[in-house]
Amino acid sequence: MVKIGLLLSFLVIFTSTFAQPSDVPIEVVNGKKYYVHIVQGGNTLWGIHTMYNVPVNDIVLSNPGVENGVKEGQKLLIPVNTNATPINSEQKKHTVQAQETLYGISKKYGITSDELIEANPGIENGIKVGQELIIPESNNIQQIIEPSNSNIKTSSGKELSVVFSDTIIEHKVLPHETMYSISKRFMVSVEEIQKLNGLKNTKLKNGDIIKIPIRNEKFQQVEVRDIKPIDAKKVDSTLLYKKKDEYSIALLLPFFLDKQDATTKTVSDYATEFYMGAKLAIDSLENLGLKAKLYVYDSKNDTASVKAILNKKEFQTMDLVIGPLFPDKMGLVADWCKKNKVKYVCPVSANSNIIKNNPYTFIAIPSDATLMEGAAQYVLSQNIKDQIVLVKPTNSKDILLYESFRQAFLNLPSKGARPKLIEANLADVKSYLKKGSNVYFIVPTNDKTFALKFINTLNANAKSLTGVISVLGTKDWMNFDEISGEYRNRYNFQFPSPNDFNYSYEGTKEIMKKYRKEYNADMSKMAVQGFDVSFYFCMKYLIGKEPKEGVMTNFQLFQKGQGNGFENGNVYILKQQDFELIKLYESFE
Repeated sequence: MVKIGLLLSFLVIFTSTFAQPSDVPIEVVNGKKYYVHIVQGGNTLWGIHTMYNVPVNDIVLSNPGVENGVKEGQKLLIPVNTNATPINSEQKKHTVQAQETLYGISKKYGITSDELIEANPGIENGIKVGQELIIPESNNIQQIIEPSNSNIKTSSGKELSVVFSDTIIEHKVLPHETMYSISKRFMVSVEEIQKLNGLKNTKLKNGDIIKIPIRNEKFQQVEVRDIKPIDAKKVDSTLLYKKKDEYSIALLLPFFLDKQDATTKTVSDYATEFYMGAKLAIDSLENLGLKAKLYVYDSKNDTASVKAILNKKEFQTMDLVIGPLFPDKMGLVADWCKKNKVKYVCPVSANSNIIKNNPYTFIAIPSDATLMEGAAQYVLSQNIKDQIVLVKPTNSKDILLYESFRQAFLNLPSKGARPKLIEANLADVKSYLKKGSNVYFIVPTNDKTFALKFINTLNANAKSLTGVISVLGTKDWMNFDEISGEYRNRYNFQFPSPNDFNYSYEGTKEIMKKYRKEYNADMSKMAVQGFDVSFYFCMKYLIGKEPKEGVMTNFQLFQKGQGNGFENGNVYILKQQDFELIKLYESFE
């Protein structure tokens, strides 16, 4: 049990709340505030203009040369319009309606969820129909209506006429792309893409051809005159990577080589297994053209050791850094990588704050909140006809999971008619256990005590029922010995998971053969994690090719708001059936 607990401390994700995806870092230049936007593939000037609700003229004046086009990786300064009239500024209060969420209300009034919570303490634990909320004023971007065509003048004095025309492009769906990621890339809503392509759901396959509505921009010079040379565009290298003949990769792992006891010996074993998997991945990539030197460091579990590693002369040449495994030491490495513009991978559990304002950092495993959002997406995709009951936990940390599921369920596109979501407390559970009724319970808690109380309630009230009872909990339930495998079978137990480790898969069998040949040992879950993380990030960011599926973890990276880092958003739904785990769903597919 000690080893299992330590492994979970690495693979279980720590979550915390921070800026909503709509929040953007702000820079102050010559006393004026600007939002910082890093151009993504597919971005256009029209899309940026509509996304921020800022006039094209202001964007061009603030970014000399942008009239020649925007490029991926380019850093744009978007003026914060503090003089615009706030949307619905006369309305200071709002009465909560059925199906409304904090996120939806905040968007309605052009404020952030954090601002809404600050003005209404306690609503982070949930809102009720009929509840009256105070709507605070905000300095966020407000609505600005601008005609499609306008004359503008650049900072160099050149007068231009900008014309936006509707057009449609065809896009071939790439591996790992989803409807959501494509909508963000081209700054077009999911609903617009579905409507244009006649799609009833958001399911896409690799190679599908879909139509994307965009606005083409055309700049025409109005008056010819002598102009000063346009300053070179400032390009942020976060998303760009120069090709090199040989790369340097750092692996920071807690080997505890100088001192070991019972606990550190167990952690050291996990570190060794991770290293063996990572080494196998990098060796395998040599056949695909990767030439790299691997530097392996003993990070132990103390700040002094990590700082000493970061100060080593050879560390200044690193192209990619992976590790350490202890979350409280990751911040030091993340800060160093941001300062030195080096890509950094958190290979196991990480606090979501680590990627705030740090676009060089990647979290390889989805957070618990992201897992619950994936669970909501799964429930919506299955067109479940049972009563869907969301049980509200009492633990403050679990409330975040509850809200993550609830908001995703109410806001994500639904397959067909959106099913009704019943919200209930633990005391209400037995009222839904009626003869002949099929009930699908969602219980978003990592608290063992609460989970046991829920299971005990089922056992006490469901013995004579003929209907089917299904329970979706969290991955932690698999480690609650008090919830036996018999109960998990009886109640069709399901849970969202960051990975799917199955020895029966052909890919697992194949890598297992290579691992046994190399190390004369069976591949553990930690070794597979080392392989998947190292293979994916080295191939994508050093070789420049999109990797195929991992052994147990697939990667679907999404940026957690402009200027922030990236998190893996791929979620599996696993189910216990006949005392074995089977995969029901994967958002990657």
